[in-house]
Amino acid sequence: MNDNDCLERPATDDLVAGARAMAPMLAAFLPFGLLVGAAVSVSDSPLAAWLSTWTIYGGAAHLAVLDVLDDGAGLVAAIAVGLLINARLTAYAVSLAPHWRTASARSRFAAAVMLTDATWALAHNHPGPDPRTRRRFYTGAAVTLWVGWPVLVTAGTFVGPMVATLPVATLLPALSLGTLAVHQLRSRPALAAGAAATVVAATTTSLDTGVALGLAAAAGATAGALTHWSRR
Repeated sequence: MNDNDCLERPATDDLVAGARAMAPMLAAFLPFGLLVGAAVSVSDSPLAAWLSTWTIYGGAAHLAVLDVLDDGAGLVAAIAVGLLINARLTAYAVSLAPHWRTASARSRFAAAVMLTDATWALAHNHPGPDPRTRRRFYTGAAVTLWVGWPVLVTAGTFVGPMVATLPVATLLPALSLGTLAVHQLRSRPALAAGAAATVVAATTTSLDTGVALGLAAAAGATAGALTHWSRR
């Protein structure tokens, strides 16, 4: 097999392993997806909001963009908020880059498009030393989420409004993301980031969900970075 064609012709076992690893995370994302779907269903342009499930491809950023647009802040402000929240993906990409150096440009582009917190967490913790194996595992996990997440959001457009009326609805995104972060809390920066994000999430329940998630993400990233720099 050509090393540059790992995405086009992956080993079945590695693909299946990645898909199986992602399946429990999809279950954890269920309430989050329903909440995003609820926001999509009540937006000014439900079809455009639903299509952005793929173009934004991030629950937190998606919710924040819809909240900003709903508040009438305008398209430029919505784009800025979405990019700010998804900026963390740059750090994820840098950490995974060594495993993709020998892959084709098309493979690297596809991997970047499907990069999220969940796919990064699984790929980052994969024990395999072979870059090709890690890339195939990533692909299986990423494709599973790429297909599954829109299904959850679509379901949310029908039943999500009932979820949105729950008193704990604003905490659902933070709780869903928290299930992904548990395995990462093994260092002081990660613990600091998790603690800061949790505190902010708990104290911003009265705000719009997207705004609250954005503040929690910013607080977590800042706390983690400061703790990391203080140890250098």
